[in-house]
Amino acid sequence: MRYCWELIRHFFVSNSRHGTHSPFVYDLASRVIYHVSHVRPHTVKIPLDFKPKYRSLLLDILTYMDVGELGYLGQPDCAEAVLVDLRNVPSDEIIQAVREGKIVVVHEPFQTRKTKRVWQELVKSTDIVVSINLFYFGLLMYRKEQRKENFCLRYPFWK
Repeated sequence: MRYCWELIRHFFVSNSRHGTHSPFVYDLASRVIYHVSHVRPHTVKIPLDFKPKYRSLLLDILTYMDVGELGYLGQPDCAEAVLVDLRNVPSDEIIQAVREGKIVVVHEPFQTRKTKRVWQELVKSTDIVVSINLFYFGLLMYRKEQRKENFCLRYPFWK
C-alpha cells in the first residue's frame, strides 16, 4: 500500500521535460524519455537476466548517452553503466562508482522504506551531481560541467 502512495506522490511532484532547468536533462527527456519512437537501434550490452518493465526506456537512455555496456556493480567488468539494488549494495560503493565516472542505474529506489532512505541519502551526496528519479528506476551520475541538481520526471507508461 505504501508503494502505491509513493507512486501517486511521485506523479504529483514530478515534472515533464518542461520542469527541468538543465539543458542535458531537457534534451534527454525530449529526445528519449518522452519521444514515442526509439532513438536508434540499441547497441548496449546487457546482462541476460536483466528483464524489468523499464528495460526498453533504459536501453533508449543508455544508447542516447553512448553507453556500450550495462553491468552489475561489484562484478569485474568495464561497463560504463552499472545496475544496483539498494537492498544489497552499500551506498559508499555506489558513490565510489559515480566518482569513477560510471552511470549508476538504481533499480526500484522506492521499493521499501530502507531503499527510499538510501536513495534520499545518495541524492544529497555532493559526489552525485545529477540524479534523475523516474520512480521505477533512477540514474545517478557525475557531470563536471553541471551544477548539482536532482530531477524527478514522470515515467512514460507507453514505453
